[in-house]
Amino acid sequence: MAFCQQWMGLAAGGLPCGCSILNEQEQIVALGRNHVYDRPEKVPLSPTSPLQYTRVAHAEINALALVPSDSEPKFLTLWTTQHPCIMCAAALRFIGIGKVWYIADDPSDVFPSRDILASRGSISYEALGERLWWTVSNLLFLYNSAVKQGADATNLRKNRDRYPGLVQLTLQIAKDDALGKAARTGIALPQALLPYSPAIFQTASQSDL
Repeated sequence: MAFCQQWMGLAAGGLPCGCSILNEQEQIVALGRNHVYDRPEKVPLSPTSPLQYTRVAHAEINALALVPSDSEPKFLTLWTTQHPCIMCAAALRFIGIGKVWYIADDPSDVFPSRDILASRGSISYEALGERLWWTVSNLLFLYNSAVKQGADATNLRKNRDRYPGLVQLTLQIAKDDALGKAARTGIALPQALLPYSPAIFQTASQSDL
């Protein structure tokens, strides 16, 4: 479901990041995606987040805002496509979420590793650690930046040396915005990625998590 939210973010033309919050029975309590950079012409007329178009409309914040106040946060688990930024990590600490699973790191996070680790507080964080899903998550995260600005996009320039294969793959797929068109016409993420699966698998096999 976190990936579904990320796919919706890609369709909206913003910064694709998604998350879901589960209870002890692994039932979904809340869903959220990044709404900071949604493009007005690519989203429904009515806002899907009260924080839409604001700097705090991150995926985790939007999901946390939908958790009922009578829920016991220590029994909740948050799944997110990217490691929460320091702002979102602070919100998770404040509320007292029980555990965080993240599928990939955040390619836009420029804070030192020690600061990122310190932002977690006492909350248990665990990386999924799967190369394929790491590649898919970060491909989607960087995709709209590549569509809009190509190789000059800040997020791609930051990661050109760190993740050269990922950046090359993203630029290649983003050339004609095929994924964006697929997402906006309702095609499911697995089906949309199918034509690129050999390149995705190859990049994943070479990724250093």
